[in-house]
Amino acid sequence: MKRSTGDVSRAPRAPLELIVFLAWKALGENPVSLMLLLLAVAAGVAFQVPNRANLAGYRAELMQQEVSSGMGHVRVRPRHGERFTDVTDMMARIRALPGVDSVEPILSLPGAINRGGRFVVLGVTGVDPAAAKRPYERTAGADLRPGDNRGILLGERLARRLGAGIGDDVDVQVLLANRPRLLLDDQGLGTYTLTVRGLVGFAATDSAFVDWSFLAAETGDDHAASVLLVRARSSELAASRQIAGAIERAFPGASAQSWLDDSRYLRSAVRAIEAVESIAGGMSLIGVSIPVLALLYIDALHRRRQVSLLSAIGYRGPEIFWIFFTKALLVGVAGVLLGAALGGGIVRYFVAHPIYDYERFVIRPALDARNLISPMVMVLVVTVLAGSLPAWQAARVDPSDTLRRIE
Repeated sequence: MKRSTGDVSRAPRAPLELIVFLAWKALGENPVSLMLLLLAVAAGVAFQVPNRANLAGYRAELMQQEVSSGMGHVRVRPRHGERFTDVTDMMARIRALPGVDSVEPILSLPGAINRGGRFVVLGVTGVDPAAAKRPYERTAGADLRPGDNRGILLGERLARRLGAGIGDDVDVQVLLANRPRLLLDDQGLGTYTLTVRGLVGFAATDSAFVDWSFLAAETGDDHAASVLLVRARSSELAASRQIAGAIERAFPGASAQSWLDDSRYLRSAVRAIEAVESIAGGMSLIGVSIPVLALLYIDALHRRRQVSLLSAIGYRGPEIFWIFFTKALLVGVAGVLLGAALGGGIVRYFVAHPIYDYERFVIRPALDARNLISPMVMVLVVTVLAGSLPAWQAARVDPSDTLRRIE
């Protein structure tokens, strides 16, 4: 039985080397068109690579400041009341849970700081100086030491508002109880003169920290805590949620939430990063596909006579399709490699000149294999798909109609 010449499912009779050669020759015939094609593809990659790297760097810095050097992966609070009265046993049991790296107590009380007539109302936070990690990032001076009941850490912005520096004394008032304590006769208010040991940044730039043991003892409950900060061995959200669930099952009177579920700021920021990445990536792909499709389609129209001549000497539709398809593939590969080189150069520039640097929060691009390869693959696929339509149109050219017009 005679086979149909329009059957595209068969392999082309022309050797692959010849198809690649014809596609390569066709590219070189119009340098302007080739340059525009390469620029369109390269621009798509060169835009996406630094964009994704900067967004990844933003997310990494956000996690470092707010989670790793902040409030931890899981936050545990009492379901009723302002604080736990004794967290000794609770901390030991949480540390024994799978995936938990460390647990640290935090005691936050309303207070005020005064220096030289400058008065600021804020929350005073007690932290454990013996803990491996703290809910802040120290930027200057020394950290608190265990048993230091005369030291305080100030946020950088708070220190500027108070006009205080390292080594200066500040007057601190803390509301230890919401009603007068008759036994202590202090009206539930503690007044102290503390020395600034160091400064802390970003998330804690408006905060004040003192020794947890000292502050808890002042309340009358030596092991009281407003919240327990649990740090996980894995930064994956699923691991944090798993630990939070285990804590709530073990302690029905406690509420445990992962960093994403506990912080509206983090939740909004992460969603914004994902949305910007998706929108920017989609716009980039559209920006690549339209000029590539238009240029290759116009080129296919200009080559109708060549296509007809190829058909007249025995080339079938599938072979002509593969010639034009290979042309789009060559453009895609060359443009993607060029764009990767340009994108890498832009990333190196942003490493040296961060797009954001404020209050110790610095966004530097995080370029890994995913952020480099993913845009390259997506742009290459879009380029090849955009080149498929002109290739298909070229394969359907009627040679007899075109050859009749040759004078």
